[in-house]
Amino acid sequence: MAQNLLSIDIREDVVCGVMLSSVSRTASVVSCGIAVPGERTLGEAVAEVLDQVGYTNEPCRVSLGAENFFYRNLSFPFSDKRKIEKILAIELEGEVVVEMDELVVDSLISGKKGEESAVVAAMIHREILQEKLDELAESQLDPEIIAISNAQTALQLSKQKAIDDLVLLDAGCRRVTLFVMTGGRMRLIRTIAFEDGSLANFIIDRNSQQVAPRRPEKIEASLMSLCREVRHSLYALENIDPHMPIYLTGALADVPTVASFIGSQLECEVSTCDLADERQVKIGLECGLWRSDLMTPALALGLRAGKKQSGFNFRKDEFVKKISFEKYKKHLPRVGIPAAVCFFAAIIFFWNDLNLKEKELGRLTTQRDEIFSATLPGVRNVGEPVKQLSAEINEMKKGTLGEAGNLSDIKMLDLMAEISVRVPNSINVHVVRMVADRNSILLRGLTDNFNSVDNLKKVLEKSDYFSTVTINSANLSRRGSGIRFELKVELNRG
Repeated sequence: MAQNLLSIDIREDVVCGVMLSSVSRTASVVSCGIAVPGERTLGEAVAEVLDQVGYTNEPCRVSLGAENFFYRNLSFPFSDKRKIEKILAIELEGEVVVEMDELVVDSLISGKKGEESAVVAAMIHREILQEKLDELAESQLDPEIIAISNAQTALQLSKQKAIDDLVLLDAGCRRVTLFVMTGGRMRLIRTIAFEDGSLANFIIDRNSQQVAPRRPEKIEASLMSLCREVRHSLYALENIDPHMPIYLTGALADVPTVASFIGSQLECEVSTCDLADERQVKIGLECGLWRSDLMTPALALGLRAGKKQSGFNFRKDEFVKKISFEKYKKHLPRVGIPAAVCFFAAIIFFWNDLNLKEKELGRLTTQRDEIFSATLPGVRNVGEPVKQLSAEINEMKKGTLGEAGNLSDIKMLDLMAEISVRVPNSINVHVVRMVADRNSILLRGLTDNFNSVDNLKKVLEKSDYFSTVTINSANLSRRGSGIRFELKVELNRG
């Protein structure tokens, strides 16, 4: 399923927007819009673009003109992005004339050498960023990304054209911004004013969106000023080719002679920048007139693969995008109704389970009372049946075994086990009766001869449980089929 994304580029000369639809790895421009602010407010120009692209609350991204930011190049003895973010503000304190608390900072790693890294840092005043967000909010826009106009174009261009070293010139009516790429990374961003109103004084017509000079006779002077500033900026960089290819975008790219003039002055190849590649980006027929010179920054930002791809994003700190319920409102019927059904089904299930448990508890309580009544029919006052029954069992033990039933140190089962283990299989003995108290055990039984009685006495005397064993009696059975005996076994309490 295709998902639409709105990308808007806001510069001092023009506001452009493109609506992108992405299917698989191919992006299509389904609509686009352009507005020249002129004397109007930013909100009015943005509203005109939204009307042209047919905006209906799709996710959006926004890039602001490079003149709103200022830039610094720094170097660090490490290349970990998270470490750089932590100390970036500290390193910039001596590089800027305003308090760092007044700025929002983001950065790109521009190069690596071993563990060391070079960084391009960009900053914007918090007041300016808040003002732009407030103006966008008037048009119901809450962008997920706030970037620098054409910074993403330079990164995308290097990737798409597979060119590591290049210069992107964003030539507006009054300012030119250089984006220098070396080794596939951003090396330098610099915005320069080349027109003060006394030269050609280029403007974009509000109705036709065509670029034209107010003083055509001074076009060459304006372009010479532009080339001079670009040349000085490039010559100031170390270890770069001053004649690397230049790609031209912005308002002046619409003027036919500008590209060739810049190429001749800087002695390098100059091409217009257009990211609309049929293999990766398609311009839909319903889009209308495609102005690559002005719409490329918005397109590049829209092609950026999420917030984690290399690029600037100033929606951070207190400006981070808040999660909005409006985004998920349309999914509420599809998700909310099944969730509500599951919730009520769970309540019914637990209520039914509780009823079953209560019925089972009632059945077990009745069964307990019946067992108690059958065991102790004489007890009428029933408080805690389990404790009462345990007390009665202990009393019954006393009556059966005397005090031995409550022995705490020697258990009757232990004594019986000891006797069973001590009597060998060679002695034929049958215990008929055993009576125990706390001090002794009286054993009565039958055996085959008198020697067996003596042997039984001897094996029991070897036990640590017993102190002495006495033969009280040993007589022939009345039936004449064995010896009846009685042994008194004293318990060892020492």
